[in-house]
Amino acid sequence: MDEPTPTRRRLLRATGALAMAAVGAGATGTAAAGAGNDNGKQFGRVYANDVLWRTNVVHVLDERPDPEDRIYFLHDGSGRITANEDASGDQLSPFVSESAPGDRDWNGGQWTHFSAKVTDIEAFNEDAPVTNEGDVLEADYIETTLGRPSFGPPNFFVCPLNGRA
Repeated sequence: MDEPTPTRRRLLRATGALAMAAVGAGATGTAAAGAGNDNGKQFGRVYANDVLWRTNVVHVLDERPDPEDRIYFLHDGSGRITANEDASGDQLSPFVSESAPGDRDWNGGQWTHFSAKVTDIEAFNEDAPVTNEGDVLEADYIETTLGRPSFGPPNFFVCPLNGRA
């Protein structure tokens, strides 16, 4: 039996089906990564330059991106800082970016993950919310290291900022 000649309509239909499958797979990955996050406030939100942004993970990378954007994951050593009952409720996301869309050094959300362990909850609460890279790096109660804690998101991933939250 002869294969049908590929027409523009068949090609668009097949491409559309593949795109929908990819979106579904991405949504499943995002939902799985965000499971258990305080009513969805944490995963899907990133602070950058004192603004809270919406986001979604597009895909995980196998190696460190170049160029990269740095993302800091605030945690207390056992979980994200926003899950700590003693931490300030003013912190709406445990994620803080070094840059945002419109910045000269913005690379589209090609993230390298940095662990940002909060070692003094009282000092953190005095400053909360922590909303920019300077806040993270200048706080003497936050220890930053390359990579993620065992409970954090992947080390390298693509996750664009889609607008202000």
